[in-house]
Amino acid sequence: MRRPTILLTRPAPDGEATAKALTKATGLAVVQSPLVEIATRGPLPDMTGIRRLIFTSRNGVRAYRDLNGPTLPAICIGAGTADMAREAGHEADARGGDAEGLVAALSAAPPEGPLMHIRGEVARGDVAARLTAAGIDTRAAVIYRQTLLDLTEEARALLSDRRPVIVPLYSPRTAARLAEVATPRAPLHLVAMSNAVTRAAAALHAENRVIADSPDAPAMIRAVLATVRRVEGM
Repeated sequence: MRRPTILLTRPAPDGEATAKALTKATGLAVVQSPLVEIATRGPLPDMTGIRRLIFTSRNGVRAYRDLNGPTLPAICIGAGTADMAREAGHEADARGGDAEGLVAALSAAPPEGPLMHIRGEVARGDVAARLTAAGIDTRAAVIYRQTLLDLTEEARALLSDRRPVIVPLYSPRTAARLAEVATPRAPLHLVAMSNAVTRAAAALHAENRVIADSPDAPAMIRAVLATVRRVEGM
């Protein structure tokens, strides 16, 4: 039986590192087809008086660093984002696996504000407005853009084949974009980082859908490995 292939839609620079990790863990070929391109845009708003940052993606950490934002404590979605924030010099901790979890966690234990949500032009969850409505003064800084891309020819050929394709999905944005542009003949096996990600891919036909047991890179590797075993055991 021909082994499945992994299709990775994660944007650079995270896509390259993720592809290497998946190849090492599974021994499978990984076809990269980023569906979003990330670019920093400035400037930062006035940060005077801001007590904490909210990072909901690693892209936000990179853009904030590129714009030389002041070092402040950070609240992050996901362990990977928190790790990157620490590497950039911030005291950081992870709260919630998605925007819903983050808002719930902060509403239950409000931090001292004002807070600044570092986000892209497209963001889910309306974090700043909902936290402010809950009594936590939160503002938003839109400091990067996300340009949608199409599938590569290699990815389209892969999806037109009959060989199983395992698709790890790391964000609602890329999941929704894949559902927009893909018309697969290949049997798809989706691995989503969170409930929000799997909901974004709801329109995409798949043989099965798995949600990682936590919203981080190690959990995604575990979920992909479990999917490989299931597909190859068919």
